[in-house]
Amino acid sequence: MSHTEPYYGKVICRDEEHVYIEKVLAKYRNERATEELRVKIYDDLMWEKHLGHVTIPFKVILVKDESGHAVDYIDVLLDSKV
Repeated sequence: MSHTEPYYGKVICRDEEHVYIEKVLAKYRNERATEELRVKIYDDLMWEKHLGHVTIPFKVILVKDESGHAVDYIDVLLDSKV
């Protein structure tokens, strides 16, 4: 692969996909962050990837605050190389 070709072999519009992912996940905004919700979000995004609406590589993680001072949350990490 040459330096002029995209990293994943095709052009990915990161900003557009970020906005699309935000819209897809808006329905989960008021739910408590749990492992079950993390799996639901991952499954939704994988379905969108299967349909071709999402092409950017991603990772879905549950961030827990063991001290109890902060609220647990789910983070969707988009590949930074795009």
